[in-house]
Amino acid sequence: MQPSAIGAKPLSAARLFQPTPDDLRLLVLDYLCQNSFSSTAHAFMMDSGVKPSNADGDEIMPLTIQDGGAATNVVDEKLAIGELRKAIKIHILSGQVNEATELLNEHFPSVLSESSDSGPSGHSADGLKYIPSASVNPVHLALNLHILAFIEAARTVPLPYYPPGVIPPASDFSKAVRPDIIRQEDPEEANVQLLHRAQNLYSEAIGLPNPDDRGKYLRELAQVGGLLAYKVPEYGPMASYMTQDRRDAVADQIDGAILYRTGQSAVSTVELAARQASVVWSTLHEIKVRAPPSIAWPAGLLLPGLKAAQSSAAGRSGDIDPMSTVKKPGADGGPAEILPPFDLHAFLDAGP
Repeated sequence: MQPSAIGAKPLSAARLFQPTPDDLRLLVLDYLCQNSFSSTAHAFMMDSGVKPSNADGDEIMPLTIQDGGAATNVVDEKLAIGELRKAIKIHILSGQVNEATELLNEHFPSVLSESSDSGPSGHSADGLKYIPSASVNPVHLALNLHILAFIEAARTVPLPYYPPGVIPPASDFSKAVRPDIIRQEDPEEANVQLLHRAQNLYSEAIGLPNPDDRGKYLRELAQVGGLLAYKVPEYGPMASYMTQDRRDAVADQIDGAILYRTGQSAVSTVELAARQASVVWSTLHEIKVRAPPSIAWPAGLLLPGLKAAQSSAAGRSGDIDPMSTVKKPGADGGPAEILPPFDLHAFLDAGP
């Protein structure tokens, strides 16, 4: 069964095909909260009048949780966490590792604390277990941040970060191709500081209890340490470590760890549904499952890549089990086509 969005329990089978307006609005709200669009989420709630409901569609009281005896609105709390996640992510994407670490230690200490439990601090509302795609081990996260801090300290050509949609000024394009525009500081002092950082990194890696982890990080540090050999490492063989991609990877890993430690899902409900649909449809296509007759489709349902039969009976079978007709492909004028792989763009572009 599909997990619910904010403020709703998992939908019953009957309501999956006949969702209420609030069900759909809650999906949008869940997406906005998950992606930290706080201002948009507040405006959406005010304009759309989202009302949390239970599995039967009955309106319920505003959602609250108990935290030390004080009631806190669930949506507001999730948005507040989202704002902190956004701030931490922007710091990392901007190369400001120390600032990001300070926020983590202040607001999400379990992310970098070696005494953290192996599991999250909370449980997601839908009861699904969240398995992160990257390590959430605090030791790994701390070391990854320290490696990134070393890289940023070795940087000589500025790499400003611009959020999506922001066009960099023309002056910044010129900096990216002019090695003469480098950071102005005492080279000898800078090298001493970098050597000290490198020694600390090696000490951390050698102290890792897991032999596989220890070997992996020591090999990586052997590569990263090569930055010390170049006056302008951005134009040397190790330039790949100086790109924005490195910041992106660390930022995503830290953000995933925050979600994990706060018991939140890695993705929004609508994103999870799209992924599930893609996997299920691809599997059905691979095993050559044929679509049921279109007269058995729930009213208003469109299947991307398949055409509904032009029949007066089409759309009036809301109480018919679609799977009961799978054994009779092509019956009643319905298509006998093999289900195509799920195409999200075709699904979104499909007309009503």
